Amino acid sequence: MNVPDSLKVTVADLLGDEARGLRLILLTPEVSLSRKIINYRIQKHGLIFAGFTQFFEPERIQLMGTAEVAYLETLSVPRRLEVIEQLCALQPICLVASQACPPPAELLQKCRESGIPLLQSTLSVAAFFDAINRYFENFINPETTIHGVLLDIHSTGVLLVGKSGIGKSEVALDLIQRGHRLIADDVVIMRFRPPGSVVGEANAILKFHMEIRGLGIINIEDIFGITAVRESQRVDLVIELVAWKEYDGSKRLNLDQETFPVLGVNIPKATIPVSPGRNLVTIVEVAAHTYRLQKQGKQTGMALLDDLSNRLRV
Repeated sequence: MNVPDSLKVTVADLLGDEARGLRLILLTPEVSLSRKIINYRIQKHGLIFAGFTQFFEPERIQLMGTAEVAYLETLSVPRRLEVIEQLCALQPICLVASQACPPPAELLQKCRESGIPLLQSTLSVAAFFDAINRYFENFINPETTIHGVLLDIHSTGVLLVGKSGIGKSEVALDLIQRGHRLIADDVVIMRFRPPGSVVGEANAILKFHMEIRGLGIINIEDIFGITAVRESQRVDLVIELVAWKEYDGSKRLNLDQETFPVLGVNIPKATIPVSPGRNLVTIVEVAAHTYRLQKQGKQTGMALLDDLSNRLRV
C-alpha cells in the first residue's frame, strides 16, 4: 500500500514513543534514519538468499525471522557474504530482525557500510506483523473525538449526541439495561477506516465508565457484566437529542435523509425531540431497526407517499 507524502513515516518514527509496541532496538546508530517508508506492507525476503530477486520490493520493511537468520548461519563465510552483499545492493528501506535473534556480524557490518538501517525486535515474526500493521493503521487513519455516547444496538452502532444535560447518558443506561452494549460515554474517539467507515471507541481512562447525574461515576462492566460492554463499534447511525422547543417540525416525515459528517464520512442521522413523557429508549431502538430496514431498501415513508400518489391518480 503506497501512501502520500503527508502520511509517510521515517525509520526514525519506528523508534519513537508512538511505536513502543514494536519493541525495536537500533543496531546501526551510525546510519541515517530519515528514509521514508512508502509501502506499509511488510516483506520476508527468504527467497533472496537463494538468489531469487524478482519480487523483492526495497520500499517495504524487510523482516528477518529466526529461520532466515539460522539459514545465514549455516552458510560458509564466502557464501554468506555473497548473499548479504546481494541483499544490501538492493538498498532496502530498512531491515528488521525479530525475536531477539541477533543477525550475523557480516550483515551488521554491511548495513553500516551501505547506509541501511538494521533494527531488532524482541517480538516473534507473527507478533511483529500484528503490531506493525496496527501501528501503520493507526498512523494513516485520522481520528477525532466527539462528545456523545456510543452504543451497540443489535449490532448497529448508534451514536447519541446533543447538548450537555439533554439526557444522553440516562437514555444509554436504560438501553444497556435492556441488553444493549456500551462502547463509550462522554468522549468517543472516532477513527476512519477505509474504504469509508468510522469506528468509535472509548478513551483509555474512561473506558466502560459513565457519569450519571446524582450517582456520579459508575462502571458498566462491574454492574451489568462483560456482555454489556464492547471495545469498539462501527458508527452506523447518529441520533441527535434536542429540546422540543428547538425541534424543526418541518422535517417530521424525515423523507430527506440527514447526515452527520465525521472524518469525511456522511453518517445517517435522525433528530429526536425530547420532552417529558416521551419514551426515548424505545424510540432509539426503533430508529436502529429502521436504519437496518433502510439498508435493506425498505423506505417506509417514501413507500407510503408513492401509495398515496397512486391512489390519487385512480
